[in-house]
Amino acid sequence: MTVKNEISRHSNFYISTVTFLVEDSLFKVPREPFEKESEVFCDMFSLPQGSSVVVEGTGDENPIRIDRTSKDDFEQLLKALLHRKFGSQPDLPHGTEQWTSVLKLSTAWNFERLRQAAIDALTESGIGAVDRVVLSQRYYIKNWLLPALNELARRPEPITLEEAKRMGIDIALKLASVRERVTVTVQAHPAYTTTSGFGSVVYQNNSNNNGHGVAVGSCRDPRMQGCDFSDQIRSTFSTYEL
Repeated sequence: MTVKNEISRHSNFYISTVTFLVEDSLFKVPREPFEKESEVFCDMFSLPQGSSVVVEGTGDENPIRIDRTSKDDFEQLLKALLHRKFGSQPDLPHGTEQWTSVLKLSTAWNFERLRQAAIDALTESGIGAVDRVVLSQRYYIKNWLLPALNELARRPEPITLEEAKRMGIDIALKLASVRERVTVTVQAHPAYTTTSGFGSVVYQNNSNNNGHGVAVGSCRDPRMQGCDFSDQIRSTFSTYEL
């Protein structure tokens, strides 16, 4: 009599998949990274399923529908997620826009490690100060806000209308307040005027200040680029997490 060996699934090379529908595209991908790295998907997959219920995600006919998400954003998330799990394929996202897509979805779905990878990639890309302000508020990146505001406070060029709209009126007005509350002490003659590429600045000697003066004028002094506005920013943005 022949004894039939019991068939088992290999522990490393038997992959469970899940099918998603995002906009008009189906994505069939390994299920494990979603279960292990996202609290949202782990909870979703652990929900009990009745015996008569067709389980969502098991095929093209019954995918898990992802609403209010673009397929382009979802593709960038998959690139980063599966690259970390399986190596060189698929290629990693590249550029600020693609990594911002990863940041957006990893934040929404609690992929903590993937979210940090997106933050690191955007930091290394040299993302601008205004973008860092916007993204720090939208995706709760606490340690980006203070350095970005400091950079904007130091720069000689004024905040543009477009930048103010992107950052929001509250942040823009508070930042303008920080930029305007600037004094410069210098060794001065009783009174003189100097002119630079940033306009004229009038210096007046103050006998009660041991020969130091205070700069007053209608434009920013170029020396502001070397100043640290952190204390003023913390005071002005006291309701923000810095």
